[in-house]
Amino acid sequence: MDLFALPRAVTASALALGTAVRGARVFHPRGQASSGTVATDGGGGWGARLLDEAGRHDVVVRVSRGVGLPEPLPDVVGLAVRLPGLGRGGGPLDLLVNTSGGPPGLRHLFLPAPLGRTYSSVLPYRTGSGRTVVLGARSDGDGWELLAAPLTGGWTRWGRLTLGAPLSEAESEELRFLPTVGADDLQPVALFRAVRDLSYRESQALRP
Repeated sequence: MDLFALPRAVTASALALGTAVRGARVFHPRGQASSGTVATDGGGGWGARLLDEAGRHDVVVRVSRGVGLPEPLPDVVGLAVRLPGLGRGGGPLDLLVNTSGGPPGLRHLFLPAPLGRTYSSVLPYRTGSGRTVVLGARSDGDGWELLAAPLTGGWTRWGRLTLGAPLSEAESEELRFLPTVGADDLQPVALFRAVRDLSYRESQALRP
């Protein structure tokens, strides 16, 4: 029995309608993309290569307001990072974190900026060693500290994201992030994954 059949159908209908009416994605409809670099610290012991091994990765980054409300209105801010070649089957690994709370419990909520100052993946990931981890980030002025935490523990830094040159508006609009795919050793938990994956696909499907 497919327990997600009804939620998928409802989600698909609602998001398809919303995207068609709005003429843009329902989630994160506008944003600025740029090149960037992720420098990983190594020695994390989480059970995922990205979090545990020291290295340097060229990335694509997109920062966007969740609902697209104009500033200075509060809105959830999303930070999406694409790491080419590090995802399943050698594809890209897309990570998405949104403004949220920092402490355990609050990091599973979407909070608008500036109320939410810590970025969180909200839903946890399962690593190759079976550990459950929430991914996060904190702005440090000219970049972001990249963070990880167990469900009930504090944040630990695993790397830093530095922004590079901005992409053109056309390149930014063409980006399609799929944070539910993950990597072989860094998988979003199964709970609601199907619905969340569909929400991104349907929100993007009817974009002009």
